[in-house]
Amino acid sequence: MEKDEIQTNVMPAMVRAMELVPSTFNADSRTVDVVWTTGVKVRRYDWWNEHYYDEELVVSPEAVDMTRLNAGASVLNTHMQWDLSNVIGVVEKAWLDGSEGRATIRLSQRDDISSIVRDIEAGIIRHISAGYTVQRYAVVRAADREDGGTVPLYRAERWTPAEISFVPVPADAGSSVRSKPSQDSGEPCEFIHRATAQRKETAMDKNGVQTGGQPQAPVVAATAAVDVNARAAEVSDLCVRHGVPNLIPQLLRENADVDAARAKILDTLARNDAAAGGHRNVVNVQTVQDQFEVRMSGVEQAILHRLTPSIKLDDNGRQYRSMSLLEIGREWLEAQNVSTRGMDKLKLADAMLQHRSAGMHTISDFASLFANVAGKRLRNAYEENTGTYQVWARRAPNAPDFKSMSVVQLSGAPDLLAVPEHGEYTYGTMRDGATDYRVVTYGRIVALTRQAIINDDLRAFDRLTVAFGLAARRLENSLVYAELTASALYSAQNGNNGTGAGSALQLSSLSAMRSAMRLQRGLNGELLNVTPSFLIVPTTLEQTAYQLTSNQYVPAQQSNINEFRTGGRTGLEPVVEPLLDASSATAWYAAANSAAVDTVEYCYLDGAEGPQIESKVGWGVDGVEYKCRLDFAAKAIDHRGLYRANGA
Repeated sequence: MEKDEIQTNVMPAMVRAMELVPSTFNADSRTVDVVWTTGVKVRRYDWWNEHYYDEELVVSPEAVDMTRLNAGASVLNTHMQWDLSNVIGVVEKAWLDGSEGRATIRLSQRDDISSIVRDIEAGIIRHISAGYTVQRYAVVRAADREDGGTVPLYRAERWTPAEISFVPVPADAGSSVRSKPSQDSGEPCEFIHRATAQRKETAMDKNGVQTGGQPQAPVVAATAAVDVNARAAEVSDLCVRHGVPNLIPQLLRENADVDAARAKILDTLARNDAAAGGHRNVVNVQTVQDQFEVRMSGVEQAILHRLTPSIKLDDNGRQYRSMSLLEIGREWLEAQNVSTRGMDKLKLADAMLQHRSAGMHTISDFASLFANVAGKRLRNAYEENTGTYQVWARRAPNAPDFKSMSVVQLSGAPDLLAVPEHGEYTYGTMRDGATDYRVVTYGRIVALTRQAIINDDLRAFDRLTVAFGLAARRLENSLVYAELTASALYSAQNGNNGTGAGSALQLSSLSAMRSAMRLQRGLNGELLNVTPSFLIVPTTLEQTAYQLTSNQYVPAQQSNINEFRTGGRTGLEPVVEPLLDASSATAWYAAANSAAVDTVEYCYLDGAEGPQIESKVGWGVDGVEYKCRLDFAAKAIDHRGLYRANGA
């Protein structure tokens, strides 16, 4: 009676593909059920004996050790185990259901995997792959198999599932181990070769070479096995690392060494790349700042912090925090290989203002630095002080140049006419209601003098820069309101001018204004039914305007209902502008939504939105001149969306 032959090898982790059950997804708990094994046969490759075999998993409580799964095993992203971010979930519980292994997994709440969770819920990502290790195989020779198999059958009688992964493409029948088959990457596994009546005794010489009997699975000397295992491990690792694990069986069959494997991998990657339409290798590009840019950024940050202490300093800017302008300049010049030894303050200030590190025809370094500082301070002041005109006037597209622009009024569009069956469409015409206007340039100049640098006086320079930002916004505001108050827009003929005692700001005058705007007709005589949206008043009428538009007033009788309140059916948004007090303390205005009908529009020169700063080394002054420029235009396009009441 023959005895079973027992062989022990270190087996790496294995993987098998299965699918989840999308219908079990619970969005609240982020759980879903999966089938992680059915135990079916899978074709694999034996690295130690160098032949293919079929692996079959025995699915029974005695064979499957589910301790790791039920202890909270990880759910991974494509079997990646090298970073915590690869863990996308956890196994809540696992169990055996007949010949199937099932589990409920819970997915992470992290934002970085929200797209993966959505695809799992939708059933787009549905393939999973279970990772496991085998502790004991029962080996059946191909000749002894009863199912007609042509390769040995390795039946896993003791095995341990370790993790569950979501994968884009499940492993096929030719998949092999995804880990290194080395002593450090697996667990001991017993291979029990069942004894059969047909097997004969096999003689071995002292070197382990078979000398007689029926051929058995090859037995390799220990040192040779270690060499084969090491080579197989390195080749497999190369294939997995470069995303071509499908090459592993072929390379192992060919006994390819590492150099041959590298050549095969590169050739495969090149073919795949060409088939995909071109070079797609990802190159890691790093943007590296040179020392000049780093120093410029630190100095600029330190100067801005002096002007605005709320600006936080990093380590780069902190080193210049306590330096005066001359001290910063001296260190700057020395770093540019300009000797400042023996320079007095005047010469040092001149050298600072004149030094050009980028070439003879560029602006000096310090002039450019202060231009950046001035530009940021000006922009902050400009953006923090918004004009009231932005609430109701229309922002038009940027002007491409300084040429006159022609704007066709919306009220000039023709009405649509009925088209009977088999009838023809008739042409309409746009009435000539075009208005022309163009962008105009406004600006002033301020200088950072040599004396200011020597005196370390930035406050005056900063105050002028900030004043430019405020002045730019005031200019825009005044230009827009000059268009609103233009007397030519309002007349009895235009139907948008309230006069007399009844025009004072009150509920009845608002009703008259609303009726007048609704009855406005377009250029073709069509009724426009314009609805007022904004109530524009001087400061003297501010309180009255708020009272008439407040939603806090509760009427005691029907006649007191005010639909001009916030939330009313014709609610008005109050806009208070002090510029209006200069022309009249009693006159008030109403404007429609500029998206429905033209009112007043404004625009900037393309590429120059808001005030801009330019600088050059001064000739008329000892210092740097900074020019503030604003390219802006405003124009009243159509009177039909506007209304004025004299108020008395």
